[in-house]
Amino acid sequence: MKHALTAILAVMLLAAASCAQRGELPAPANAVYWWKTVWSPDSAEYGFIARHKIEKIYMRFFDVVPATNSTTPQPVATIKINAPTANLKIIPTVFITESCMNLNIDKMPKMLAYRVLQMCETNDIVDVDEIQIDCDWTSSSQQKYFDFLSRLREILHGKGIRLSATIRMHQLRMAPPPVDYGTLMVYNTASLTQLPLRTNPILSYSDALPYIKNIKNYDLALCAAYPDFSYNLLYSDNLALRAILYNEDTADSSKYRRISDNEYISIANRLTPNSPEPGSGITQINYGDHLMIYKADFEQIEKTKAAIEGIRPDIAAQTIIYDLNSRNINNLTNEQYEKILSH
Repeated sequence: MKHALTAILAVMLLAAASCAQRGELPAPANAVYWWKTVWSPDSAEYGFIARHKIEKIYMRFFDVVPATNSTTPQPVATIKINAPTANLKIIPTVFITESCMNLNIDKMPKMLAYRVLQMCETNDIVDVDEIQIDCDWTSSSQQKYFDFLSRLREILHGKGIRLSATIRMHQLRMAPPPVDYGTLMVYNTASLTQLPLRTNPILSYSDALPYIKNIKNYDLALCAAYPDFSYNLLYSDNLALRAILYNEDTADSSKYRRISDNEYISIANRLTPNSPEPGSGITQINYGDHLMIYKADFEQIEKTKAAIEGIRPDIAAQTIIYDLNSRNINNLTNEQYEKILSH
């Protein structure tokens, strides 16, 4: 009898520990981020949704940036909804630049909530019960950002809508934001600013490890987002980062000379779009510039995911892939995606 009571007590303590974090996750579902400026999935993207039973889309609706010659923020890069969203749970997501926290944002909570919900109504996005905010805040902007989130959360709760926020790895060392839960963005774990890069900057287990220890006592319910993307990092001849590109044809021998598996040298001066996305900008590539190619590495994802879930088993309840994009899909295999999404 004594052993039975001890076992019951242990189970109760484990359950209490797993629920100790503030907030609560929504109903778990296989999920992805959509970060393009147009919602119009191609056949590969629709195939991914069907194959991996994706039920939830964290969809970037617009960015908020400082307005030109003004002390107020403004929305830019608003998404165009050109395809149905039926049978998918849409989580409107808004990216806010940290520089907005230096502006007058008194009206931003009310205006942001109104704009998101108006966009949902206009585009027949129904049953919206959550909005997510994405901001790479730091200690200098924390107080103002948290005040903004508190006011936005109060507005949304009055409408029966929860508020979530992204959490960068470095933010685990700071107080959690006042939201209902957080999505830990498990990528971009190393600086890109100067060659040579010691590890894969998209995600390296060794780079993530110093942050992971902070998860245990992080007082906020969390899920996690893992990368499937790749990018081309353009460095000048003095090895300083010049741009992040997403659409370079390194097989074109009139443009690049291959140095190693992931390093190329530009052999021509030219202009190139940063990505296929409209409004992504144009970059000048100069003779002698270095182009480094990195993509998500499943081994690094698997090791990091296991370490995180070993400390916080509850974080495995929902996993999100960043991001759904036909140029990323083949960076990992179907079996690897299934292992990442498993819980």
